[in-house]
Amino acid sequence: LVGCSTGQVLSADSVPGVLTVGSGESPDSRVLAEIYAAVLRGTGSPVDTRLGLSEGEDLAALDSGAVDVLPEYMGGLLLRLQPGATAIEPEDVFEELNRSLPQGLSVSDYAVAEQPGSGDAGDAGSSAAAANVVPLIRSGALTPEQVKALNVVAGELTTDELAEMGDAVRRGDLEPGRAADDWLAAR
Repeated sequence: LVGCSTGQVLSADSVPGVLTVGSGESPDSRVLAEIYAAVLRGTGSPVDTRLGLSEGEDLAALDSGAVDVLPEYMGGLLLRLQPGATAIEPEDVFEELNRSLPQGLSVSDYAVAEQPGSGDAGDAGSSAAAANVVPLIRSGALTPEQVKALNVVAGELTTDELAEMGDAVRRGDLEPGRAADDWLAAR
């Protein structure tokens, strides 16, 4: 029934099996993965994490099914998929990203939070594409309820919070999972 409601066919081993949330190598990417993993666990799903994937390895892990969800930054992901893309504003980047995604991948709502250190990406006068956080999802891996749960993160996570958590992990003050748990407990 879930597959019928989303218009996608779910394989027998994709739901309700263990979901895997991957991350890039940066501390903020690791924190984001732990936040997404905790949110998905809150839906009753068993979730593992696979942290520290290199660029290229991350998309290959999604393609192979080794990873189901991967936090990304819209502008950077768009440029990886479509070098030379010119969209800058968040709405335009999101739209162009959706058109550029390979079959089998989708994104959910993008967050207000931007990549720490990206400055005013997407603001008027900037030449950098919007660096808003977005979950990249292997199609059919999540139920609509799980996607909706990830969308809550998009509405609540701020750039400052992500930067603070990433800095704490970078300094060794917190593990990514603890930073994620603390952020979620404050909600």
